[in-house]
Amino acid sequence: MLQTLFAWFAVLLLIVAAYPWTRVLLARGAEDDTRLLAYTLTPGLTIGALTLIMFWLGLFGIRFNAASIGLPYAALCLLGLWLWARANQSSPDTSSSHILIPYPLFLIPAILIAAAILFNAAYWPFSRDDTLGIYQPFAQMLAESRTLVPLTGADSLYRAYPMALPLAYAFTYILSGWENEYLARIIPALLSIGCLPAAYLIGRRLLPGRTGAQKLAGILSALIIAFTPTFVRWASSGYVDLPLAYFWALTVLFCLRLLERGAPVDALLAGICLGLAAWTKNAALAGVPLLVGTLAWAVWRKRIRLTTALLSLIAFAVVAAPWYARNLIGAGFLMPDTAWTDQAQRTLGNLVPFLIRPQDYGLMGWVITGGLIMALWQVARAALAPKGSPPSSPRAEHRIPSTEHRALSTEHLLLLIWWIVPYFLIWWLFASYDPRFLLHLLPLLAALGGGLLAMAWARVPQTWRGRLQIVLAVAALILTVQSILTAVEFKNDLLRDPLMAHETKIAIVRPAPSEQR
Repeated sequence: MLQTLFAWFAVLLLIVAAYPWTRVLLARGAEDDTRLLAYTLTPGLTIGALTLIMFWLGLFGIRFNAASIGLPYAALCLLGLWLWARANQSSPDTSSSHILIPYPLFLIPAILIAAAILFNAAYWPFSRDDTLGIYQPFAQMLAESRTLVPLTGADSLYRAYPMALPLAYAFTYILSGWENEYLARIIPALLSIGCLPAAYLIGRRLLPGRTGAQKLAGILSALIIAFTPTFVRWASSGYVDLPLAYFWALTVLFCLRLLERGAPVDALLAGICLGLAAWTKNAALAGVPLLVGTLAWAVWRKRIRLTTALLSLIAFAVVAAPWYARNLIGAGFLMPDTAWTDQAQRTLGNLVPFLIRPQDYGLMGWVITGGLIMALWQVARAALAPKGSPPSSPRAEHRIPSTEHRALSTEHLLLLIWWIVPYFLIWWLFASYDPRFLLHLLPLLAALGGGLLAMAWARVPQTWRGRLQIVLAVAALILTVQSILTAVEFKNDLLRDPLMAHETKIAIVRPAPSEQR
């Protein structure tokens, strides 16, 4: 019991210890969301650093244990703390702490839903098929052998699958002294919840200017995800799709910042986040040409230097390339052929999957579809506009005072489309048998939906807004309850015996074949 409590405390401490690094990396940010971005980025950097340390320990034949993993991580964190302390001495922190949680009342639904996701993760052991068939077995092997699972040539298959989450699970098992699935499930749940602030940070950047409408767009973006049934259903499952969505969204966010500011640190973080995405799931390799295209665009538009673009690609390679090089050497391929491409359903309906699957997307499916259509229409209209029209760059738009936003930032929309549409087409052509594979686009789609709703709200007459707010509050309450009920699994068993033993929970979530209906 004491070791288990220590493990919970240690994981929390390790996450907090990475915070100084995020503040050091974001120190030059002039935006009022720098502190929120630091909080959002911290869990990802923590899990990335811990699992990559384990990977390199395994490569060099050093056994996993609390000391061999914790000491290098502690050294990194102490370096970050020292750099942060020096930065604070030379230039005091001037970020706007009062904007840390914008409009708290409107974020209560998202906070309650996030709490339900964490509760479900901490209460039930693993129960979903891929977690039990892939991630959990490898976590057991990693924890028992205290080293990497060896490759077995061409038949390695899932052994060549990115090991970020299995290594993270194994780390919690080593700390706990047993297979503590409850603590293990918290890790992907935290990364999944990170999609909410990531969507907020992207959504608020879509509106030009610096007004309350930006915050509204961000809040609506976060709520769209929180109210999407498929998000709350998978957030605590232990699957890799939503952790990938978290890193994918942060990659795009830093690309947006890079286009706005041209700061090398944004290029660095974009490469790191895409590398961690590829370290989480190999589908993220589709983002490599997207990152290259983004950087090439930024260089061509003279937003960044070529050296800054190379910095981003080097950061990606340092994080992700060693794992895939190991696969190529030990298995003969970069990634396993686990997609059932012959089962792809290339139908017209699957071109609008958010509309035809209400069980997965509900009302939010219509919102994100409308946001995507709006973005495509605005970008196409801007492309067909006569030459000589006013520029639509973020820098130019930020100088335009406006309270009624008639359009979103065209360049920002173009970047989101660039990171959405190619992957969506790949899914439609090769993997449209499973809508779960679209989860990692959800934060970007929610940001488009949030921008659309913020624009619509700006057009509502002031005389209508009071009554409409009451209607929207009631709708938000209903959607919040629905999402909470969806997030918490096995509710009847939970209510019947909330203090049930671990063995009882296992029997409920993983019944024997003869007990299954």
